[in-house]
Amino acid sequence: MNQFTEHFNKVKALAGQISPPSRLRLILPSFLVISSLFTFIICPIFFVLYVLFLIFTVDSHFLWGVTEFSFYYFFVSAILATILFKSYLKSNQNYKNTTVLRREFKLDILPKIISSKYDNLNYRFDGMIDEKHILASDFFSPSFLGNLKNRWFFGDDHFSGKINDVDFEFCELYYKTEGMTITGWALLFIVIALPFAFLPDIDIPFLESDSGGDSLFESSGSRSTSKNNEVDKTKVNEKAFLYGISTNFRGFFLYADFHKHFDGQVNIRTKKKFNKKMFGGNELKTIRVENSIITKKYTITATDEQMAYYILSPKIIDAIVQLNQKLGEKLSLTLKDGKLFLIMPMSNDLFENITVEKDKIKVNTLEEIQKDLNIIADLISELNLNTKIWSKV
Repeated sequence: MNQFTEHFNKVKALAGQISPPSRLRLILPSFLVISSLFTFIICPIFFVLYVLFLIFTVDSHFLWGVTEFSFYYFFVSAILATILFKSYLKSNQNYKNTTVLRREFKLDILPKIISSKYDNLNYRFDGMIDEKHILASDFFSPSFLGNLKNRWFFGDDHFSGKINDVDFEFCELYYKTEGMTITGWALLFIVIALPFAFLPDIDIPFLESDSGGDSLFESSGSRSTSKNNEVDKTKVNEKAFLYGISTNFRGFFLYADFHKHFDGQVNIRTKKKFNKKMFGGNELKTIRVENSIITKKYTITATDEQMAYYILSPKIIDAIVQLNQKLGEKLSLTLKDGKLFLIMPMSNDLFENITVEKDKIKVNTLEEIQKDLNIIADLISELNLNTKIWSKV
């Protein structure tokens, strides 16, 4: 226990020296964005006025000057704002990547805490549930997954074990994609389209450069892979600005194999959708159960109505209600071919010695870590994984 206390005190001292980037750095880029939008509006207006004046042979040097100035100002301010925003985001990313504060905890302290409380759990800080189980759960619809070449899953805090002949594993799951964001595509379209649409005869040198240097749309991050004795940084909830890596989902994922068999599938989906693109692709029969909490907060569908009512026994329904109260209404489950899949989005990491907040780094206590472990243990118990209802139907 002294070793644990010493670790948390040391982390608290280090965390006090780390601060997030000042939000005052957002004032200038915000002003540049607003002013560039203003010039983006007035540029075509003055250009149209300039053309009309030319048609009526009226002197229009002033209108042309305003058009030319607003055009160049739009591009220069937009590029400067992009650079400043990316600089702030990079600083904020560095603030969140608190690897130095987590390394000793993940590699030494947390495994000892787990083994002192549960001797039937295996732990890997950089592990992940097999991707085939993730895809088999039907939580991630094809439209959400998108191009397989530009997406991947990343796992953290992987636990595995066996209770009453039931194999189970769970982890914190991240779904990441890499590519151009909507903002990036919009800016690229503007850069390409505006010269042709409004000022076709004006050269724009900074758009014609063929230099091999860094691009404005260069990825803000790259996929990192876990190495021995190193805590992976990619668990940070990233969001690409123009082009780069984005975290589109982060949450808790559990898989359990009962080593039983039943034909069919039952989906229990939260009505509080945490991503409108998830849970798609399956047109199953809607099932209603005699429980007001479940009926109000969840949608239940199944391949076979009789099979669904057999599986959704009062004990299982009561377990789902208990989980709802402990973990929240965004919990969803899939019962499929004798296996259980459970998913729940999270805003905060589990099993962490620190929590990164907007204005400071909060150091968690040993009691909070043990509470996280107890919640997961209760989850396994409340689902009553070894119950005889999982026999063949």
